[in-house]
Amino acid sequence: MSTTSSQRGRGRLLAVAAVGLAVSAAIAMAAEQSRHVRNRFWIKTDTQTSTVEPGPHEGTGKTTAYRYFDEVKDARVIFRKRALHKGASIGMHVLEHDEVYYVVSGRGEVTVDDTKRAVEPDTAIFMHEGADVGIRQVGDADLVVIVSYPPAD
Repeated sequence: MSTTSSQRGRGRLLAVAAVGLAVSAAIAMAAEQSRHVRNRFWIKTDTQTSTVEPGPHEGTGKTTAYRYFDEVKDARVIFRKRALHKGASIGMHVLEHDEVYYVVSGRGEVTVDDTKRAVEPDTAIFMHEGADVGIRQVGDADLVVIVSYPPAD
């Protein structure tokens, strides 16, 4: 029985696919064995991470905290979001690490040491370790802030 060119083509395609799978498996095994390759990822939605709680650091009012990826024990960055509802604040506290606030929506006032500044959407605030920091919601809309910093040692 003779083979047609389409059968030979399918045979070659299957052989290439098998080689590709073998190479992929070898790469995957090498990645798992290397401490330098971190090939995992997580996806979270707001509804999976939200909790209503008082303003942190002896702040005021109610806030909604979104703690993403707390289960990732070897993470090199902490990524959080907080919605400060009407009249809410994060109380003054001294940072133990560099930290960034990014205002997603709403209006607020940030205090860093003795300086107060109005903040609005599309504004980022970088603060060094040791800064005395607080932020409060002003206006009618929730102040929604992304907070990012390195994990504790």
